[in-house]
Amino acid sequence: MKGIVVAACLAALPLAAWPLPEAPAQASRPAVKPAEPVAGALSRPPALSDELIRKAVRDTIAEDPHPVDPARATAGVYGTTTPSAHDKMSAAFEQAKVPDCLHDDALKLQPAHIGPVAVVGPYSLPWVIAAAIRGKCR
Repeated sequence: MKGIVVAACLAALPLAAWPLPEAPAQASRPAVKPAEPVAGALSRPPALSDELIRKAVRDTIAEDPHPVDPARATAGVYGTTTPSAHDKMSAAFEQAKVPDCLHDDALKLQPAHIGPVAVVGPYSLPWVIAAAIRGKCR
């Protein structure tokens, strides 16, 4: 018990009350003169210009083997288009389909939870059996 009290007292001491060690004296260094650059050895990159940017864009487009699909080129800013009726029906069918009990989405219609905790892996086997009995998976 005394050790806890001593540790609490030591932790309560302000750090500013402790003396700081003095910095060691630095040895004087001889002044070093920087080497002069040799002409041609160090070359600066070319300044950005409109022509340089156009050339880089053309080179990048030429390297891309996949041209832009014209149907997707008119898509929105983020590449989204309004889904067609066929796409909507396909998505609704996939969502409403009863899952297979032996696949990953077996518990899609009956999630395995104990309160706020999700049960996964082999521990979810009782929920898979219950889903099969209730007809939530086939």
